[in-house]
Amino acid sequence: MDAEVLGLIAGSIVSLGAYSVLIGDNPISKITENVYMGILGGYIFVTNWDFIQKNALTKLMNGEFVYIIAILLSLMLLGRLKAKYLWISRYPVVLTVGVGLGLAMRTTVTADFLAQIQATLLPWNSLNNIVMVVGTCTAAAYFIFTAQKSGVYKYVNTAGRVFLLIAFGVAYGQTVSFRMELVIGRLVAMLDPRVATYTYVFLLIIAVILVYGYKTKKIEWYSGR
Repeated sequence: MDAEVLGLIAGSIVSLGAYSVLIGDNPISKITENVYMGILGGYIFVTNWDFIQKNALTKLMNGEFVYIIAILLSLMLLGRLKAKYLWISRYPVVLTVGVGLGLAMRTTVTADFLAQIQATLLPWNSLNNIVMVVGTCTAAAYFIFTAQKSGVYKYVNTAGRVFLLIAFGVAYGQTVSFRMELVIGRLVAMLDPRVATYTYVFLLIIAVILVYGYKTKKIEWYSGR
C-alpha cells in the first residue's frame, strides 16, 4: 500500500468524522476537529520555523546582522505567554500594525481606487464594456446619500441598487458553488476505487457507534435547530 492510498484512507476517515456533525454534535466530530486542529497547529509551527530559519537565522549566520532586529521583535512576542511580561509584546505588535497599515494604505489606494478607475475607463464598443461602465458609475452614485432621490438621480440610484444586488447574488452563488465543489471533491476522493471499501467500512462503524450511543444515551446530542 503506497503513501497516496494511505493519504486517501486518512482523508476518508477525517471527512466522515467531520461530516458526522451534520446529524448533531457528537464525540466523533469533536475528536476529528481536535485531531485536525492539532495537525494544523503542528504544520503551521513547522512551516513558520522553517521560514524563520531560512529568512533570519541563516542570513544572520552569513553576516547580515540587521536580522537581529527581526529576531528580537519575534522573541518579544512571546511575552504574551505570561501576563507579567505582556507589555513587552506590545512593541512588536504596534510596529507590525503600523507598517502593515502603511503598506495596506498604499496598495489599497493603488488597487482599489486608481486601478478601479482605470479599469472603468473602457471604450463603449461592446455590451460588456457598457455594462461595466454603467454598473460601476451607478453603483458608486448609489452611495451619494446627500442627494435627494428625485429627478434623474432617482433612476440612477435604482439602477445602482440593481447592479449591487446582481453583484451580491453572483458573489453568493460563487461561494455556494465553491463549497459544493469542495464537497464533491471529497466525495470523489472517498469513493476512489482504491479506498471505497475502507470508506464504506468506516461509514458503517461510525453509524453503529452513533446509533448505539444515542440509544444507550451514552452520547449527548446537540443540534442547533
